[in-house]
Amino acid sequence: MAKKLRGVIFDADGVLQHAGPFATVDWVWSAQQHRDFVSGFYRAAAPEALADVGAFTTACERALAQAGWPHDAATYLERWAQENVIPDPAMLEDVRRLRAAGIACYLGSNQDAFWAAHVETTLGYGALLDGLFISCRLGVAKPQAAFFEAILAQIPFPREDLIFFDDKAANVEAALACGLEARLFTSRARYLQDLEELYGLES
Repeated sequence: MAKKLRGVIFDADGVLQHAGPFATVDWVWSAQQHRDFVSGFYRAAAPEALADVGAFTTACERALAQAGWPHDAATYLERWAQENVIPDPAMLEDVRRLRAAGIACYLGSNQDAFWAAHVETTLGYGALLDGLFISCRLGVAKPQAAFFEAILAQIPFPREDLIFFDDKAANVEAALACGLEARLFTSRARYLQDLEELYGLES
C-alpha cells in the first residue's frame, strides 16, 4: 500500500531552479572575475550582511568597489539577480499540479536575505508555494538538524507524511535522520519516479 503524502519540501538550487549564464559568460569582467568576486564576497561577508537585504546591498557595493568593478553596484546586482538562477518551468508546473491535488508544497533552502527576497517576490515562490523556509530567516542552515526541526515545527502535518528533495546527499541524510522521508534529486524523471513508487502518484 502506498504511503500517505501530505506535503513536499523542495530545495531551491538544483531542484526548483538551476544555474543561469551569469557566471559562465563574459560581461565587463571575465567569467572568472565574476566567480572570484562572488566566492570572495561570501567568504568575507559578515553574518549580519547575509541576514538583511539592506546590509547585503551595502556590503556588496563596498566589495565591488574594492574589486575594481567599473560601474555602479546596482547594475551588477540587477544582472546578478536576473541571470544567476533560472527556475525550471517543468518543476514549477509540478508544484502547481501537486497543490491542485491537495498536497502542500514548501521551499527548504539555504539562502541569504538578498536571494530570499528574490525567490519570494521576483521569482514568485511566495505565491506559488505554501511556505518558504529559508536559512537566513530560520537562523540555522542545512544540513543541521535544527533546520529541519524548525521547518517541522511550522508545517501542520506529521513528518512521516512529508517528503524532502535535495540535490546534496548530506542534506538528504540529515533529513532522514530527523524522521523525514527524503530523496536525492538527480533529475526530474527520477523525482517523479520516487513519487510514483512511494505514493502512487503518476506524472
